[in-house]
Amino acid sequence: MLTGGVTGGHLFPLVAVSRKLNEICLAENLGEPEIYYLGPEPFLENSLEREKMNFHYSILVTGKWRRYFSFKNFTDLFKIAIGIIQALWKVWFIMPDVIFSKGGHGSVAAVLAGWLYRIPIIIHESDSVPGLANRLLAPFATLLAVSFNEAANHLPKKKTYFTGEATRDLFFEPPEPEKERAILHLTTKKPVVLILGGSQGAQKINDIILDILPNLLEAAEVIHQTGDSNYNDVLSESKVVLEGSTGEQLISYHPVNFLVEPEFIAAMHSADLIISRSGAGTIFEIAASGKAAILIPITDSPGDHNRRNAYIFADNGRAEVVEEANLTPNLLVSVIRSILSNPEKKKAMEEKARKFATPDAARLIAQALLNLIPR
Repeated sequence: MLTGGVTGGHLFPLVAVSRKLNEICLAENLGEPEIYYLGPEPFLENSLEREKMNFHYSILVTGKWRRYFSFKNFTDLFKIAIGIIQALWKVWFIMPDVIFSKGGHGSVAAVLAGWLYRIPIIIHESDSVPGLANRLLAPFATLLAVSFNEAANHLPKKKTYFTGEATRDLFFEPPEPEKERAILHLTTKKPVVLILGGSQGAQKINDIILDILPNLLEAAEVIHQTGDSNYNDVLSESKVVLEGSTGEQLISYHPVNFLVEPEFIAAMHSADLIISRSGAGTIFEIAASGKAAILIPITDSPGDHNRRNAYIFADNGRAEVVEEANLTPNLLVSVIRSILSNPEKKKAMEEKARKFATPDAARLIAQALLNLIPR
């Protein structure tokens, strides 16, 4: 059984581990595993349905405890209680051999139910500072796995292990330039800059990109993942910003609400430079793809984990970090040009980033889950 929060940062490692479970079971003639998802409605729910495996999912009512005053904290207490009751029933009905949790408020009910039924549980923490849910649930876990060594300082040492981030195998595969450029409709010979704001978009990054867009398109072809809620605004504003621009500039801008897996893999492989937030999943995908990156961390993430992730990854020149407080159009253009105009610097960043990747993480976690199942 899989459980976790609601963002791509929770979903995609679950997908990576599920694929490895399926692969190992089939390779060792163990039969096709039954894999269940139990938690809040997952981000990109249909991506789970597309998985070519024996996969099922069941949605729970979930609530979130906010670390600031909000009336929603009171109403969400009832949602949390309902979710736990639902989880007790559904986990009892399914009775999985093992549970894998990616954390987030959506994982609490399933993990507590699993613990009450004495089901082995592995919890994985992606960020350098564990989230509230994983810190609270750590005592109920059989094993804890971390993507950053720094996270282990906040968790019980006797059962915490470094695995790295479970990243889908496709990021490690060799690029197919012609095929992938066709998928993305890339038409110029300019360097490709990929703009990401996490699975849900980032308003601050969208705004600054629109500010520098005409200048940026002179030097690069741009793929801009805006997030669903921001797409229409970015599209309409970009038309105003680019009014009067040349034909080559207009065909060099590719805004998209969200890149599904084939498009996202193609974009990561094709990019010469990535501008992104610093969620753990994205950082390890950048590393797996071996790309130069500019990271713009969120300033108020819980435990400042987004910022800490960025600086751990950027250490030794793997990436550049630009703080939101310092983010101006001139500074961002300057940093972009300093990378794209310096092939030696760009190559060094790519090589150092690639060494940060953890290609065996999904297999390590999948094997650990299988090892906890009595045979």
